[in-house]
Amino acid sequence: MRWGKKFATGTLAILMGATATGLITAAPAEAATAKYACKAYADMDSIGRPTAYSTCVKKGSGKAVRLHRVEIKCDQVQGARETVVTYTLHGPWVSPGKKSNVRCGTKNFLRGFKVQTKS
Repeated sequence: MRWGKKFATGTLAILMGATATGLITAAPAEAATAKYACKAYADMDSIGRPTAYSTCVKKGSGKAVRLHRVEIKCDQVQGARETVVTYTLHGPWVSPGKKSNVRCGTKNFLRGFKVQTKS
């Protein structure tokens, strides 16, 4: 038992020293070090519904992005008194290089849109 403690203590000391001097390092994932520029776009689909999508492309001066999605705000006129109701919809979270899409329903108007990101 005495030799086991000495071996474990020695191994731990060597491991801690190697880690402190930087001999043992984890290779960073490309997504964690890559920088991206993300943008949102809006348009009308073939039957007149507001549609938005977001994309992220690699850019050296951008920011680190793990996931992104598009957010769209839609205005809908309701009732005889024409009350305007605004609601927000979100596209799915996707990785950079893929598109996140969302659209409003029919008889809706586009209020705004933007891209959301997670690092």
